[in-house]
Amino acid sequence: MIKPLEPADQEAVRALVSAAFGRPDEAELVRRLRADGDAILELAAVEGRVVGHILFSRLAVEPATIRLAALAPVSVLPERRKAGIGSALIRDGLARCKALGFDAVAVLGDPAYYRRFGFTRRAARGLSCSYSGLAYQALELRDGALDGGPWSVLYPRAFD
Repeated sequence: MIKPLEPADQEAVRALVSAAFGRPDEAELVRRLRADGDAILELAAVEGRVVGHILFSRLAVEPATIRLAALAPVSVLPERRKAGIGSALIRDGLARCKALGFDAVAVLGDPAYYRRFGFTRRAARGLSCSYSGLAYQALELRDGALDGGPWSVLYPRAFD
């Protein structure tokens, strides 16, 4: 079951994210995004316990003609990988971002993996940020949202 993250789940998520990445850096990113008020959506996959987590954060865009979110991180317990949990979290999260009125979502990650969800480097061509490059991709949630540009994208301080 995928559900919005509850405060009682935060400690389980910290442990899960650390285990998923094999280090505490991404768990600290999640904590800082929450603390700074930049997290716009967090979901947990629950199978008796929290087995997956995804976070979306707001991105500052100049000129401010689109609403853009960042997908990062997505985490699944190592022993539950390859069970479709990450994919379910991403699909559910994208649908919720669209319902929240976001025009597009950006991600820094493996192009082969994120292509399955519709992310492309081509869609990100008008987005300029410190992460721009081969692994920086975007997905329109509203048709034509990324046809304009260019836009300067500023990630929250937690990503520094």
